[in-house]
Amino acid sequence: MRRIMLIRQVLSFVLILAFGMHQFAQLGILVSFKINQNYIAEFLCIEKDLPESTCQGCCQLKDKLEEHEEQQQDAPESQNRKYEIQLFPADQDFLLKMQTQVIALDWAPNPISGILLCQAIFHPPKSKA
Repeated sequence: MRRIMLIRQVLSFVLILAFGMHQFAQLGILVSFKINQNYIAEFLCIEKDLPESTCQGCCQLKDKLEEHEEQQQDAPESQNRKYEIQLFPADQDFLLKMQTQVIALDWAPNPISGILLCQAIFHPPKSKA
Protein backbone atom coordinates (compact mmCIF):
# COMPACT_ATOMS: atom_id res chain seq x y z
CA MET A 1 0.00 0.00 0.00
CA ARG A 2 2.83 2.39 0.83
CA ARG A 3 4.48 1.54 -2.45
CA ILE A 4 1.39 2.59 -4.41
CA MET A 5 1.18 5.85 -2.48
CA LEU A 6 4.86 6.54 -3.16
CA ILE A 7 4.38 5.88 -6.88
CA ARG A 8 1.39 8.23 -6.95
CA GLN A 9 3.33 10.98 -5.18
CA VAL A 10 6.32 10.64 -7.50
CA LEU A 11 4.06 10.64 -10.57
CA SER A 12 2.22 13.72 -9.29
CA PHE A 13 5.49 15.52 -8.67
CA VAL A 14 6.78 14.67 -12.16
CA LEU A 15 3.56 15.91 -13.80
CA ILE A 16 3.60 19.17 -11.82
CA LEU A 17 7.24 19.65 -12.70
CA ALA A 18 6.56 19.00 -16.40
CA PHE A 19 3.75 21.56 -16.53
CA GLY A 20 5.79 24.05 -14.53
CA MET A 21 8.83 23.74 -16.80
CA HIS A 22 6.70 24.80 -19.73
CA GLN A 23 5.56 27.91 -17.87
CA PHE A 24 8.97 28.85 -16.50
CA ALA A 25 11.19 27.98 -19.47
CA GLN A 26 12.72 31.48 -19.69
CA LEU A 27 13.59 31.36 -16.01
CA GLY A 28 15.25 28.00 -16.62
CA ILE A 29 17.32 29.48 -19.45
CA LEU A 30 18.46 32.36 -17.22
CA VAL A 31 19.37 30.06 -14.32
CA SER A 32 21.26 27.74 -16.65
CA PHE A 33 23.14 30.71 -18.10
CA LYS A 34 24.11 32.03 -14.66
CA ILE A 35 25.33 28.61 -13.56
CA ASN A 36 27.44 28.10 -16.71
CA GLN A 37 28.34 31.75 -17.40
CA ASN A 38 32.10 31.28 -16.93
CA TYR A 39 32.20 28.35 -19.36
CA ILE A 40 30.01 30.17 -21.89
CA ALA A 41 32.12 33.34 -21.71
CA GLU A 42 35.37 31.41 -22.12
CA PHE A 43 34.44 28.93 -24.86
CA LEU A 44 31.13 29.80 -26.57
CA CYS A 45 31.05 33.60 -26.62
CA ILE A 46 31.26 35.19 -30.07
CA GLU A 47 33.31 38.12 -28.75
CA LYS A 48 35.67 36.05 -26.56
CA ASP A 49 38.74 37.01 -28.63
CA LEU A 50 38.14 40.77 -28.34
CA PRO A 51 40.05 42.17 -25.34
CA GLU A 52 37.68 45.11 -24.70
CA SER A 53 34.52 42.96 -24.89
CA THR A 54 32.08 43.17 -21.99
CA CYS A 55 29.79 40.47 -23.39
CA GLN A 56 30.74 37.68 -20.97
CA GLY A 57 28.46 35.25 -22.80
CA CYS A 58 25.39 37.48 -22.97
CA CYS A 59 25.33 36.97 -26.74
CA GLN A 60 24.62 33.26 -26.16
CA LEU A 61 21.91 34.11 -23.65
CA LYS A 62 20.29 36.46 -26.16
CA ASP A 63 20.39 33.75 -28.85
CA LYS A 64 18.81 31.16 -26.53
CA LEU A 65 16.03 33.55 -25.47
CA GLU A 66 15.29 34.48 -29.11
CA GLU A 67 15.22 30.79 -30.05
CA HIS A 68 12.80 30.08 -27.22
CA GLU A 69 10.60 33.02 -28.30
CA GLU A 70 10.48 31.67 -31.88
CA GLN A 71 9.49 28.23 -30.61
CA GLN A 72 6.65 29.73 -28.61
CA GLN A 73 5.43 31.72 -31.60
CA ASP A 74 5.53 28.63 -33.82
CA ALA A 75 3.56 26.56 -31.33
CA PRO A 76 -0.17 26.41 -32.05
CA GLU A 77 -2.31 28.52 -29.79
CA SER A 78 -4.63 26.73 -27.43
CA GLN A 79 -8.24 27.15 -28.37
CA ASN A 80 -10.53 27.83 -25.49
CA ARG A 81 -14.01 26.88 -26.52
CA LYS A 82 -17.03 28.19 -24.74
CA TYR A 83 -20.30 26.34 -24.82
CA GLU A 84 -23.61 27.98 -24.12
CA ILE A 85 -26.27 25.92 -22.43
CA GLN A 86 -29.71 27.49 -22.49
CA LEU A 87 -31.80 26.53 -19.52
CA PHE A 88 -34.78 28.47 -20.80
CA PRO A 89 -35.93 28.58 -24.39
CA ALA A 90 -35.02 31.68 -26.35
CA ASP A 91 -38.13 31.25 -28.51
CA GLN A 92 -40.65 33.85 -27.36
CA ASP A 93 -43.52 32.05 -29.11
CA PHE A 94 -42.98 29.04 -26.85
CA LEU A 95 -43.25 31.27 -23.79
CA LEU A 96 -46.46 32.82 -25.11
CA LYS A 97 -47.98 29.36 -25.69
CA MET A 98 -47.08 28.37 -22.16
CA GLN A 99 -48.71 31.54 -20.85
CA THR A 100 -51.95 30.87 -22.74
CA GLN A 101 -52.06 27.32 -21.34
CA VAL A 102 -51.75 28.69 -17.82
CA ILE A 103 -54.52 31.22 -18.51
CA ALA A 104 -56.72 28.44 -19.93
CA LEU A 105 -56.25 26.50 -16.67
CA ASP A 106 -57.17 29.56 -14.62
CA TRP A 107 -60.29 27.88 -13.23
CA ALA A 108 -58.24 25.32 -11.29
CA PRO A 109 -56.56 26.09 -8.00
CA ASN A 110 -52.89 26.98 -8.21
CA PRO A 111 -51.34 23.66 -7.07
CA ILE A 112 -53.50 21.64 -9.44
CA SER A 113 -52.89 23.99 -12.37
CA GLY A 114 -49.17 23.43 -11.98
CA ILE A 115 -49.71 19.67 -12.03
CA LEU A 116 -52.01 19.85 -15.04
CA LEU A 117 -49.54 22.07 -16.85
CA CYS A 118 -46.74 19.59 -16.17
CA GLN A 119 -48.90 16.76 -17.49
CA ALA A 120 -49.58 18.71 -20.66
CA ILE A 121 -45.87 19.10 -21.31
CA PHE A 122 -44.31 15.97 -19.81
CA HIS A 123 -46.11 12.71 -20.37
CA PRO A 124 -44.88 9.12 -20.47
CA PRO A 125 -44.29 7.52 -23.87
CA LYS A 126 -47.19 5.62 -25.33
CA SER A 127 -46.73 1.91 -25.90
CA LYS A 128 -47.72 0.26 -29.18
CA ALA A 129 -49.58 -2.58 -27.49
